[in-house]
Amino acid sequence: MDETIPDYERFERRQLANDRDKERTAALRFDESVAHDLVEDLRAEGVIDVVPDEQLLVHSPSGRAFGSDKAVAYFHTGWQAATADDGE
Repeated sequence: MDETIPDYERFERRQLANDRDKERTAALRFDESVAHDLVEDLRAEGVIDVVPDEQLLVHSPSGRAFGSDKAVAYFHTGWQAATADDGE
């Protein structure tokens, strides 16, 4: 922790980070139908591959496999946010 930063600035930075985290968390609530629609869109774009024999959905950019639409939806949303943050 940098001791040269005034307390009010540290407080402000924490508040901004908390606000940003709350916004991101609110965006990560999927019900089953929304998750299914997102996965269908991702399949159409070629981002998700289906492995029918194993009943898995594979997230192509990361290579991760999932057993449910909700899991893929949450993962992809987080993956997009992480890759967007890396590019900034």
